[in-house]
Amino acid sequence: MRLLLRSLAPGALLVSASLSAAETPASSADFMRAISGSPALAAAARRTDAARERIESAGRLPDPEVEGMGSRMVGPMDERSTMWEVNVRQPLPKRGERAADRDRARAGVAMAEADYALMAGEMAADTATALAEAEGAEARIRLLETQIGRLDAVLRSIEVRLAAGTTGRIADRLTVQTRVAAMQLMIEEERRMTADALAEARGRLGLTPEAPLPAFSAPTVPEIRADDAAVLRLAAARSDEANAMVKMARASAKPMTAVGLRFERERKAMGDENTVGLAFMSEIPWRSRGYARAEVRAAEAERAAAQSDGTAARYRISAALTRVDRAERLAATARRLSAETLARLNAEFDSMIRSAGVGGGMGESTVLQTVELLEKATDTELQVIRADTAVRTARAELWRYMPAEQFR
Repeated sequence: MRLLLRSLAPGALLVSASLSAAETPASSADFMRAISGSPALAAAARRTDAARERIESAGRLPDPEVEGMGSRMVGPMDERSTMWEVNVRQPLPKRGERAADRDRARAGVAMAEADYALMAGEMAADTATALAEAEGAEARIRLLETQIGRLDAVLRSIEVRLAAGTTGRIADRLTVQTRVAAMQLMIEEERRMTADALAEARGRLGLTPEAPLPAFSAPTVPEIRADDAAVLRLAAARSDEANAMVKMARASAKPMTAVGLRFERERKAMGDENTVGLAFMSEIPWRSRGYARAEVRAAEAERAAAQSDGTAARYRISAALTRVDRAERLAATARRLSAETLARLNAEFDSMIRSAGVGGGMGESTVLQTVELLEKATDTELQVIRADTAVRTARAELWRYMPAEQFR
């Protein structure tokens, strides 16, 4: 059993299960560059440019219309005359229609910009979550590999005792081997989880399987300003668009009008006759007023929906912030209790070693006690890793509520 005592010295149960170091400004900058360089965001940026270009065509004036006509008249007494007529007509926009169209175009730009920021926040949140899960899985792998090394030392000690014919049971060897095999399977599962998470992150960023990924980065609670969140900007832009649609609908109830200038020349035997006149045309808004009222009701419903979306978004932001707070408090508690538990387990292990040294050997139950202590230490450290991963995934969700200007 000396091999076991040398391999598992006092304090050997305590292993490091911390995740990677906290992110630095450089890693945060690399993370943002990776997000902004994704193909999906490039497409969203093009849509934003298209929305800006549409402002120039908003509130357009109709083009003037020109109409020409020629006719030949033959009377009952064989009198003849030729008439030429030219009409120039200018359709007029409905009152308030151009201003409403410009408001709708500006709201479209605001919506496109908010959509871009919202997509960037979602991509950053999903990518950071995948990176956090991958790092958590790698930390669990390191912990399990360390504990497998401890169990291998126990297994070697058992095999030495069995080979020497001293006290030892084959059942102890089988128990340790079963536990090692179970941990090896857990390691393979964690490796698969790591590969899946990293592949998901690369897929979202549009990276090749060989391309390096940025380090994990996530905002903190003080960086979140709810009023500037992209999701609230989008809700406000939709409300503005609904207001513009209300104006458009009300303008559509007004009649369409046009003014024109008419010039007519009639050639007769006695000489030419010229006629100049002004024309005015107006629709009769017989059906359009009913249609306009329906459009107004629809736009008002859209505005109410946008306002409800904004209220719901505020609740989600508040829930995300409190989730981070709860996760951080739980992680701090887990780290404190883990240190206390590992100290107790190490003290118990030291006591067991000292008792074995005083008694001149180790009983049959000592191996199982050692394995049980190692399992308890592993479970304790796994709880810390899970708590730290929960903090990171909770913080990763905050990307969805970062100010829209962060992603420009």
